[in-house]
Amino acid sequence: MALSGVAGSDALTFEGAATLLRGGKSVPEATLYYGGKVENHNKVSLYTLLPDKSPSLPAATGDIKELAKSPTVALSYYSQLEKQEGKWKLLSAAPSSGEDNPLPALNPLHQLEELEVMDKVVTEEMGAARGTRVLRIELTPAQARDQLSTDLERAMMDLRPVLKDQNQKTTEKELKVNEALLTLWEKKNSELQKKLEQAEISAVYHVTVDTKRNLPKRLSWKRTVNYSGGKTDTETYVMQVDFYGYR
Repeated sequence: MALSGVAGSDALTFEGAATLLRGGKSVPEATLYYGGKVENHNKVSLYTLLPDKSPSLPAATGDIKELAKSPTVALSYYSQLEKQEGKWKLLSAAPSSGEDNPLPALNPLHQLEELEVMDKVVTEEMGAARGTRVLRIELTPAQARDQLSTDLERAMMDLRPVLKDQNQKTTEKELKVNEALLTLWEKKNSELQKKLEQAEISAVYHVTVDTKRNLPKRLSWKRTVNYSGGKTDTETYVMQVDFYGYR
């Protein structure tokens, strides 16, 4: 299958972009341009790109077009991952703590692997460029909800304050502050879960396949979350990555 062909390549490079839209407007701090490479089948390096050195983004959708012209916040990240015993492990990252680093979640090999096993409906788009096929892959509503729930749970756990042991050198004031932060986190996490239960969620991927080699040339993803049925309470996550330099 085309989606699994990437994993069989000795090496390849990729460049992509991702953003979050709220109420149809791009969120600058959530807009990211990135690049990376795959080596020895199972090692992936990802790094951020400055907007002026980012790949040109074909107007595959209006949202990608909006991303290309939106202002960005130039933050620098780096991540290196390796697949060990069937799971992707973080080997190194910059900042070294790995906190708030968005790159591991943008690992395209992991995205394609997940897409293969998810519940979905696959159709072929008409009008693809010569030598390519474009597959439209829509997750079932239940699968789209499970995917978002898993992503949010992972993100919230990364933000969860860690209570310090009373045996550590901490003052009573520090312990109270830490407990207050944990209480606030629990409240916000509960509110998020209730909001998610009422949301309408859709997730659609498009994979452009090189028909000669049966390998992906481009992967795009659009996830829409509508919390109340109105356009102003809608979040749309858009991602697109191009693959090249297969070896």
